[in-house]
Amino acid sequence: MTEHPNHPVAVTSVPQERFDPSLRDLLSILWQRRGIVALTFVLFLIALLSGIANWQGDYRSVTEIGLSSNVEIAERQMPAAFNSDRRIVTAQEIETAIAEIKGQETLSTALSVLRGEGVSLTDTPISSDLETDGISHLRNALETARVGNAAVIEVAFTASHPETAQKALMAVVESYLWQREDRQKAAIRRQLAEAEAQFQSAQTELDGLEGDLGSLQNSAGILDPDENARMLDRIYALDEQAEALGQEVVSLRLARQSRNAAANLDDLLAIDDVASHPMVRQISAQFETTKQEFVRLDQRYGPKHPTMQGKQQELDDLHSQLAAVASNIADQMDITLAGAEEKLRLITAQRDRWQERMALRNTSVQGQAALVRSVAMARANVQELGQHVQALRREMAAFQGDAAILRAPTLPAATEFPAKRDLAVLAIMIALFAAVVAAMLRHYFDHSIDDDFDPHAALGIPLFARIPERSRANKTTSVAAHDEAAGHLAVLMRIMVQGGDATSKSDKDGQVIAVGSALSGDGKSHIVHALAEKLAGLGASVMVLDADLHDPAPPNRARYDGEMTADLTDVMSGIVDLDGALSGTENGEGYRYLGARMPVPGNIATGMIDGQLPDLITRLRTRFDHVIVDTPPILSVADGVIALGLADVRLFALHCGHSKRRDITQALSQLRAANIVPEGAVLNGAKPRAAYGKAEADMATEGATL
Repeated sequence: MTEHPNHPVAVTSVPQERFDPSLRDLLSILWQRRGIVALTFVLFLIALLSGIANWQGDYRSVTEIGLSSNVEIAERQMPAAFNSDRRIVTAQEIETAIAEIKGQETLSTALSVLRGEGVSLTDTPISSDLETDGISHLRNALETARVGNAAVIEVAFTASHPETAQKALMAVVESYLWQREDRQKAAIRRQLAEAEAQFQSAQTELDGLEGDLGSLQNSAGILDPDENARMLDRIYALDEQAEALGQEVVSLRLARQSRNAAANLDDLLAIDDVASHPMVRQISAQFETTKQEFVRLDQRYGPKHPTMQGKQQELDDLHSQLAAVASNIADQMDITLAGAEEKLRLITAQRDRWQERMALRNTSVQGQAALVRSVAMARANVQELGQHVQALRREMAAFQGDAAILRAPTLPAATEFPAKRDLAVLAIMIALFAAVVAAMLRHYFDHSIDDDFDPHAALGIPLFARIPERSRANKTTSVAAHDEAAGHLAVLMRIMVQGGDATSKSDKDGQVIAVGSALSGDGKSHIVHALAEKLAGLGASVMVLDADLHDPAPPNRARYDGEMTADLTDVMSGIVDLDGALSGTENGEGYRYLGARMPVPGNIATGMIDGQLPDLITRLRTRFDHVIVDTPPILSVADGVIALGLADVRLFALHCGHSKRRDITQALSQLRAANIVPEGAVLNGAKPRAAYGKAEADMATEGATL
């Protein structure tokens, strides 16, 4: 499939070049930039090695603490439900031990030990270490972890000196073990004190029971043993009667509550005592039978039949009778409840009297035996408590904790990673990386053209003008240099008009100048208006046609945004006649301007440029000496290539420090694909050169301020 070179799709479909070098390109770039690679590598390496020379590594001392399954200690520290003959150390206990090692109490004790030994954790004097700072330093330098699944805790301490690391670790571990053993001994001492108090109390109780037993034996009499059984049978019989009456009282009370809460006959019938009464059941059965017969007759005769009215009256009478009977039965429940409560009270009182008599007899009959048993139990308790006290005293004398140091804190011989050798290797790698990055950045930013850029040598396009920027620091001199460069470009355009081929166009046709650029920001619109102002100053009639409908740039936007100003889109759409658009006065700079007041969407703008711009330029060149077309950026939209193809003179705008070589090359490739070659290049933002009749030293000073 072939397309016209000026077709919009054909121009814009060229992919933009990306900075994505291959490995071979990277090696080539590093060789080309070997100077900056070597300089960056040496500087970074010297800087990093200077810092490494002052590097002070950390020494790490390590020890191990083992926890044993001491059943006796576990019984004092854990609930009885968790005790067993064979106990293992759980993960929760190990985590608790790790937290205690790094706890406030352990570290505070260790810090006191270190101060007593004259060991400072920092380079500052010992007396200047605050308590909180010292504990914080200990906690940050301390590392604790469980060794696999074993009941072993590895503890490590990191310090700037090996002796400090070993001594600090020893102080922390010994402080923890001492506090752990002290807590366990405190538990034994507490149990011993409790056992001794219980032993004294049991001994006092034994003495009292022995005295009571002697008094009872002296005052005991002879009692009939069969009377005790008869009294007990009587109490059991009264208990059964009281329990039955109690259930009846509770049932009657619940029935009374239900009756008090009853709002209608259905609520009364819901009470079991009322519903189970024979009279209520009889009337309820008659009522249900009559009701069923009423329903059956109602389906046959209807509600107004005399038979139905009689049945209705019969139903009402039965309902009233049932309600009256249920109410009377419910009222009788209070009398029944009162009788049941009084009977329960009498039986309960009788049972209590028999129980009192039974208690007195038991006291007399069984008092001696009970005291004998109590004395025997008290003696056994005193003996057991005495043995327990002796066992606790022996355990206290031969105490052995459940934690021990399995490996003493080591004296580290070398610093931890990174050592100076590791840092030196890392410094070399960082320096190499920095050198590569510097070379790539240098190569990448070299794509931006500078003041020494020669378009003719690099692009094959002659340089028409070097237009410097206007400096605010020295406005007068910079404006003069800027105006001189723009004036030279205007004179060159006039010379090209005079030396043109007269046979190719009519004598009345003006010159069409198109100014393009690769991307926006290259100063294209600035060149257009500066050139128009200078051409108008030479006495020529000039029209500036802003063909960038996507982003129009009038010289004074506030002046050209009025409603009475003609719009290029209106002219190209036929809404406004060209003569009417050109009938206004000039803009004050000596040239006319025709452009869009607001941006136009992409497809619409491209259609206008492709369809209407050639005819508009043909009409304008017959009215003006110079028609300067401000085109859109070539790499942004296809409109720029179309507008440049309609001009007699094509200028390519460049900007020092902004235009990229790859963008320029890609834009010119698109123009050459459309058989368009710019006649010249204009370099924007160049350093000002010495003007005619002005000292070189002054210009050099002004150039330094730009």
